[in-house]
Amino acid sequence: MAEAARTLVTVAEFLAFEGEPDRRYELIGGEIVALAPPARLHRRLTARLGYLLARGLRSPCAPEVEAGIVLPWSANDFFVADLAVNRTPPAADQLWCPDPLLVAEILSASTEGRDRNLKLPAYRRIPSIQHILLLRADRPSVEHYARTGPFWRLWDLGPGDVIRLEDLGVELALDELYEGLPVETAAEPG
Repeated sequence: MAEAARTLVTVAEFLAFEGEPDRRYELIGGEIVALAPPARLHRRLTARLGYLLARGLRSPCAPEVEAGIVLPWSANDFFVADLAVNRTPPAADQLWCPDPLLVAEILSASTEGRDRNLKLPAYRRIPSIQHILLLRADRPSVEHYARTGPFWRLWDLGPGDVIRLEDLGVELALDELYEGLPVETAAEPG
C-alpha cells in the first residue's frame, strides 16, 4: 500500500503555530523541529555577546537573542539564530529579523552539525548578512566569517584575539567575551 504524501509546513503556517509554552522551534524542510533548551553556559555566552555588541553598536542596529531568520528563497525554512544584529528594528509583531547584518550561533554537541552544515551555508546566501560568528561553548574559540564583496573570509580566533567588525564599529576581545565562564583554557606551552 502506498504511503500518504507528507504535507510540508510553510513559513506562514509555522509563524501561526503556537506549540508548547517555553519551547523553541525551527522550521527545517517543512518540518517543525523542537529545539532542546540551551544549557546555562550557552545562555550566558549568548547574553555576554549581546551585551558586548550592544555596548558598541550605533542605533538603529541592535542585537536580538533567539532571532528569527527567514530564508528568502524558501517557503519551508525558518531558523532561530542564537543572536542576530539587525540593521532596522523589527515591527512589534514581526517574529523575524527583516535585514540581519550579523548572525551568531553558539556551538554545542547537540547543535554543531546543524549549525555548520545547514545554517552556515544558508546564512552565507542571505544578502544582508555581513558577519557570521560560530562560538564554541566549551572553550574560547570563535570562527568569524566576514563578507568581502562576493567572497567570504574566515578568521579562526582564540584567546588573546579580537573579533573586528569594522563596518559595525565594534571590536570584541575574546578574553572579555569568555571571562569568568567555566570553559576549557589551553595549557601554556612548556
